[in-house]
Amino acid sequence: MVMLIAYTEQQQLFISYQHSREALQKYRQLQQFFCPQCQQPVQLKIGQLKIPHFAHIASQSCDRQFSEGESQLHLRGKIQLFEWLKSLGHTVELEPFLPKLAQRPDILLQSKKQTIAMEYQCSAITNENWLLRTEGYEKNHIQALWLFQTPQNKYKAHAIQKIRISPIFQNVINYSASNVPYLVTYDANAAQFNYWTNLLHVHGHTFIAHVLNIPLEKQHFPFYEPKLITYEAFIIYWHTYKRLCQQYVKQRLMRSKKGVQDLFLRSCYELRFSLNALPNYIGIPVKNANAIPISPIEWQAILLDFCRKRQLPPSVLWKEDIQLFLTLLNLEPTNIRVQVIENYAKLLGHSFLQQDDSMGMLEKVYEHLYCHIKTS
Repeated sequence: MVMLIAYTEQQQLFISYQHSREALQKYRQLQQFFCPQCQQPVQLKIGQLKIPHFAHIASQSCDRQFSEGESQLHLRGKIQLFEWLKSLGHTVELEPFLPKLAQRPDILLQSKKQTIAMEYQCSAITNENWLLRTEGYEKNHIQALWLFQTPQNKYKAHAIQKIRISPIFQNVINYSASNVPYLVTYDANAAQFNYWTNLLHVHGHTFIAHVLNIPLEKQHFPFYEPKLITYEAFIIYWHTYKRLCQQYVKQRLMRSKKGVQDLFLRSCYELRFSLNALPNYIGIPVKNANAIPISPIEWQAILLDFCRKRQLPPSVLWKEDIQLFLTLLNLEPTNIRVQVIENYAKLLGHSFLQQDDSMGMLEKVYEHLYCHIKTS
């Protein structure tokens, strides 16, 4: 296990990167260092390329080890974030071991109101491990704050564009006080925070976002919260969304091997919908739509066919009806998924969705996504 901290024989905390390599060479000759977790001796490693750090002796292992091996990028990011928080005057600890949890957050931040465990994650992590560590903190009244290393995709700064958000990243999507969905990541290579703001789910892991970059020295804590996009900017979102939806339908049609047994294609046929010109009210972006792992175009068409067969408009569906519909899609009928269907049904209750009032529809969808409906 790689560590930036260790204890001396005098039980003093020693942080490796805060000393020159020359000084570390002398300390290594004069001092014995110990693991903060298991109290076993550790080695001080001083290379020319890698950040100086501590590691367990090869024949030993830490019986309380919770974290995986750490990359140089991870070490560099932890140092940057730790020094940044200190420079802002916050009370922080680097790599503290929490015995009650048997966990070692990258950084622990103490304030009058709360304790925050900041985890800077560079390597892949399973959803199970993420959930285990997050719940461990929360059960002990510690807020978990996950900062993932920014994916190295070439996204344009300060532009509205299509992005991909993996399922594990979706776990840490935040909502601002004004109900703006956004995601913050950190890039240790560039020493900057990356914001994907006003997130709009399209399908699968595909979203539309306004991408912003904030250099480390210009960021404050608590983090900056993005503002609600203007209606004029949302029009760009809308056109991008519709274009991506059209591309999805074409790909969906080409890849389908079930023919008339395909539930989506069958529903479009029964509803007399042309795949080349679906009605405006099919594929409407809905709040928290990413809770349903099916494209809104698909489940909304299937839902309308479901309602047609029962001779019921979507706006009068009971919760039990929605649960049955989700079961038809082989999805667990969770509360948030039921809410997504109800949100869509409410939008369909507006008569403008049955007409070609594109601007009226845009205004209602904009309000629905960012202004009126609170996240669960």
